[in-house]
Parts: sequence; C-alpha cells; structure tokens
Amino acid sequence: MNVFSRSPDEIRKVQDAGIRRMMALCEKGHAYYREIFKARGIRFSDVKGIDDLESIPLTSKADYMARPEDFVLKLPDASLFERLIYNVLYTTGTTTGRPTPFYNTAHDYYATLMISKRVARIVGLTPEDTIANTYPLTTVPHLTFFAAFWYATVIGARLVSTLTGTPNPEFPVTNSSRHAARMVETSGATVLWGIPSFLRRLLTLAEEMNLDYHRVRMAAVAGEPCSRGLREDLVRRMKRLGAKNPRVNNRFGFTEISTVLVECDEAGECGFHNPAPDHFFLEAVDVEAARRVEDGEPGYLAVTHLNRRGTVLLRYLTGDIVVLSRERCPCCGRRTTRVVSQPYRKSSLIKFKGTLINPEPLVKALSGVPEIDEFQVVFTRQDPEDPLSADHLQVRVATTLDRASVRDKVIDLCLQTVEMRPEVLFVPKNNIYDPDKGFKSRRVVDMRVTR
Repeated sequence: MNVFSRSPDEIRKVQDAGIRRMMALCEKGHAYYREIFKARGIRFSDVKGIDDLESIPLTSKADYMARPEDFVLKLPDASLFERLIYNVLYTTGTTTGRPTPFYNTAHDYYATLMISKRVARIVGLTPEDTIANTYPLTTVPHLTFFAAFWYATVIGARLVSTLTGTPNPEFPVTNSSRHAARMVETSGATVLWGIPSFLRRLLTLAEEMNLDYHRVRMAAVAGEPCSRGLREDLVRRMKRLGAKNPRVNNRFGFTEISTVLVECDEAGECGFHNPAPDHFFLEAVDVEAARRVEDGEPGYLAVTHLNRRGTVLLRYLTGDIVVLSRERCPCCGRRTTRVVSQPYRKSSLIKFKGTLINPEPLVKALSGVPEIDEFQVVFTRQDPEDPLSADHLQVRVATTLDRASVRDKVIDLCLQTVEMRPEVLFVPKNNIYDPDKGFKSRRVVDMRVTR
C-alpha cells in the first residue's frame, strides 16, 4: 500500500479496518484488554473505527510495565508467521531500572522492514550509502541500535557498526570512541547514524585526529532532542572534516512503534511524519479527560496499534507532549499525520527558586555555541549538604578557547532563556560526558537534596 498517495479519507478507511481487526484479535487473545473492557462494560464489537477510540481508557507506561506479558496476543490458532516471537526489544527501562520487554512476531518484523523502506525513501537513503551505526552496544537490546541493520538490509546499503559501549571484561568486543571515529573514515561512510550528543563528540574527536570525512553527506539522528543550534553545529563540524553539503535528518522514535517519525526536509521545519498510518494511529490527548485534543493544540501522545501480533497497545501514552497536524505538509505534500512541535515531557520542567521553569530553551541555546565542546546545566544548592540552602544554578562547560568570552556568552544565554545568572565552571569534557561510559549525555542534572 502506498499510503503517501492516498487521500485522508482513504487512509481513514484503512485505519478503521485496522481498528476492527485489532479489536477482534484482542477479544480472542489479549489478557489485559479483555480484563479492562469487561470491567468497564466495553464491548470490542462496539469499537468500529478511529472515532470510537475515545471509549477506550488510556494505557499508561505503568500499566504496561506492571504486566508486560499480558499485552502479548495469545493466538494459538493463528499461523506460525503471526505467533512466532521473532525478536524482543526493551523499553522504559533506562530511567526506571526495569527493562520492559516488547515482543515482535515474524509478522511484526516483516512489517518493520517494510516501514523502514518507507522511512528510507523519505530521508533519502539509497543502496549506494554506507551507514556508520554509532549507537552503542548495550546490555538491554534497544531499537536504535538494531534499526540501522533493518534499514541497511531492506534497501541494500552497506553497514558498519562501530560497537562503542560499556566494555564487558568477559567479552571484549566493544571499541573506543577514537576507534569508532577512525572506522568512519576507513569505511568511507556516507551516513552517520547515532545520538546527536555522541555524534558531536565523535566529530570533535575526528577533528583532533585530523580525519577525512569527505564522503559523509548526512547525520541521521535520534534518541534525544536535536535543536536547531545543535543541528547547525553538527553541520559545521562535518564541513570542517571535508563533507561538501552535509545535512542532519532528525527522527523521533520509540520502541512501542518499532520505527521513527521522520523529517522530510533538510531544515527540519515541517515536523515528523508518521510513515505508517496503516500500522499505528497517533492522538494528542488531554489525560484528565481521556479525550482527544484538536489538531494544533498540545496534548500527550497516545499510540494505538492497527496491525500487530506480538505486544499490542491501545491508546498507549508515551509520556511525550506534542502538537499534531493532519494538514498537507508544506515541504513534501504528504497528507499523513505529523508531529509539528518538538516533543517534551512534563517531568523535564523543574521548580527552581519557587518558579517552574523549562530548561530546554537554555539547552538549545548552549547547543548552538560553536566554542563549547561539552556542557551541562546543573541545579544545585549554595550549600549542597544543606537541604534548606538557597537554590543555585551552575553551567559546567568544556572548551579549548578563550574562557572569558565563553563565560560571558553562557551567562548572557542563561539570562535570556531562564532569566537567571549562573555560576560557570570550566571542567574537562569527559567529566561532563564520557562517550565510552554512557549511552547519551545528561544535559540537565538536578542535584538538590529533596526537602
């Protein structure tokens, strides 16, 4: 199905059919939703399409994490293709310490490959590309690491995995960041695939090592926000390494859809497209009312699966606050749903000196300062050991350039974005973020003792 050539009404018919199919399957073999529907007096047969979804209660991460096995369809009469567990990824475990399995059947894996081909078409990946997968090898299997293999496989591109990550003394297979930087050069990579903060460090190392990245044409990033400033910084660094017209493609993904929402334009101004409206439906919802908000209004992102056989989620809250649009994309003309705001989480808001503030604008601003190699925004107290001591803002910075000038820039950006004057501390960059030890950088840290 070429969803991008379909009209909104045609796409909605496909989605309505998907809802009816999933309701029938859940009634047969979904332990969690059978229990919830019975308790709420909801009949599966009454949910006939997208407009009926609001009769279904929202599913929280806590609901899913408490009973992950009950979210797997049990269909003993289905074909082996539909019920064989092909692989297992994990989600929601990095911050809670409780990795939660997300099961994919063979049916789901084939679908993932097909959707990956669609994403590759939007992004502009080709069989002539060599993808350098810089996501780290981790104990818990995660989407971003394996996705590089899926994309390379389905379009016939070459793949080089740099295999960074925390070393395992029994199985010494991981590489250092410097080795990874060298691999990009020796492989002739055209696409850098990774977390923005790690790619920034990788490019910094490549400059220190005087490497040649003239074949690189794109950085395909996901896993954390990539602001305009950080995007511009990555482009500057790729150009200094010999890349002619490099660009950054930012993606927004999560394990529960086994893919990404993806940008179609080089400037990143037209939002993140849903590449598979026939496989999952996106809502922005008011959590208190459990109702859908209007397009253009912020709401919590909820995902409903339309064509899955392993782990199945209905109106699942990802935790992200987004703004959705179903208008024709002004950049590419596609009519699929887009996330047209930078996703953020309410938990990222911080109460500081009696005021609730969002540190994200400051992080965005600091990301675009080319003189800064690494930084970290730290909320602490004037006396860290005294829980009654006054709140204190620090910005830890690593730079090799004039410190006085950098200090002035940091102070000015703090005053502009959060209206607070910070203490600026200069430290070695590995004290802020050591890519050989951590999955991603921590740009904001709250070190205050709980009152």
